[in-house]
Amino acid sequence: MQRPAGVSSRRLARSGIFLSERCMQTKLNRSYDSLEEMYELTERFFLNEDVDLSIRFPVHFVMEELFTNMVKYQPDNSNDILLAVKTLDGSVSVSLTDFDVDDFDVTVDRNVNTEAPLDERTPGGLGLHLIHKMVDSINYDYADRQSTVTFTKGTN
Repeated sequence: MQRPAGVSSRRLARSGIFLSERCMQTKLNRSYDSLEEMYELTERFFLNEDVDLSIRFPVHFVMEELFTNMVKYQPDNSNDILLAVKTLDGSVSVSLTDFDVDDFDVTVDRNVNTEAPLDERTPGGLGLHLIHKMVDSINYDYADRQSTVTFTKGTN
């Protein structure tokens, strides 16, 4: 992992975490067991950066949804998932990068009908539908079997 040029940073011993002012980056094992570590690391970062409580819940929810989808739909992939979190002027930006994966654009509308009765709904897509409602923006990049999902959330 490289830090941006000109930005001082520190590496937490044995953790593989890079911290700099307003930025945190780490690799997480591709496992549901990493969810607790992801939550604890980002919550500690948010507290240190004085991130508003109204932002923290939706950011944690969306990170968890995206991370669990990466784990669930790539069960034979053993590559770590890269997490990068930045703060800027009352907003949080989160990027999750997955390596050696097929293209799956999370920004595509899944046509989830939340008005239909439960027994008439098609399974799948509700999590992605929800995250679109919870963030200010979401972007997807894919190249050379590497996908990056970046979302932002600010105070409203």
